[in-house]
Amino acid sequence: MDPATAPESPPPSCSATPVTALRPPMGGVGIGDYSLHDFAAKWMMQQDDLAEIARHHRANQDLIQSDDTRLRVVMMGDSITDLWDGLQALSAPGLNLVNRGIGGQNTSQMLLRFEDDVAALNPAAVVILGGTNDLRAYVGDPATVGASALQRISRNLTAMADIAQGRGFKVILATLPPVGCDREKVSRDAGAIRAVNAWIRAFAAHRGYPLADYHTALADESGLLPEGLSPDGIHPNAAGYAAMQPRLAEALGAAGFQLVKDPS
Repeated sequence: MDPATAPESPPPSCSATPVTALRPPMGGVGIGDYSLHDFAAKWMMQQDDLAEIARHHRANQDLIQSDDTRLRVVMMGDSITDLWDGLQALSAPGLNLVNRGIGGQNTSQMLLRFEDDVAALNPAAVVILGGTNDLRAYVGDPATVGASALQRISRNLTAMADIAQGRGFKVILATLPPVGCDREKVSRDAGAIRAVNAWIRAFAAHRGYPLADYHTALADESGLLPEGLSPDGIHPNAAGYAAMQPRLAEALGAAGFQLVKDPS
């Protein structure tokens, strides 16, 4: 028989031994050759959609397949973006503001879903507002998470901006809004927010990105979020979003896009 036409030999059969879950050794801290931390992180990535990519999947597919030829500006963010009612109504003719906020997300999650929720939509620009949830202290004093959060936020915002530039669409950055005076309730430190915003402003200036300065629009003379602009010291109310709108309009205008002047 011609070796070239001979059937391939079947692969050796695998052991029929059933696969069992790895368990920590009695009295030990490892799981197999993994540390407990490493195993837990990999298990979470395998079992769960940590970036919540499924949240906007259907809407993304519908938009990609639609006949809508308007320029797209994607709003990437957390609940502050997600809860911005009337954002779509600000779109001037020929412009489509696409809200891709997801409540509770940090910038690491945003980076993981940036391809699906932003780049794949072939936008003209992206507005990135992220970092509020990186600064949340789940345990301990909110001030203690500031330094590590700043490092994480700066890496992730830089990575998202680099992806956008590499894919040929514009980047607009936004400063983090202030929080209320009840530190226990908001679980975030005003000083840490100022430090992150100082980095965002410097990064935007260095790269030449337009900046939507929401912090300046919302902060009182103490640098905090007034009760009249937020129901909980974190999320803007209608008046808060109305104060943010001109800053978004200015940043979009600097990038060559226009909002409607009176959405009503």
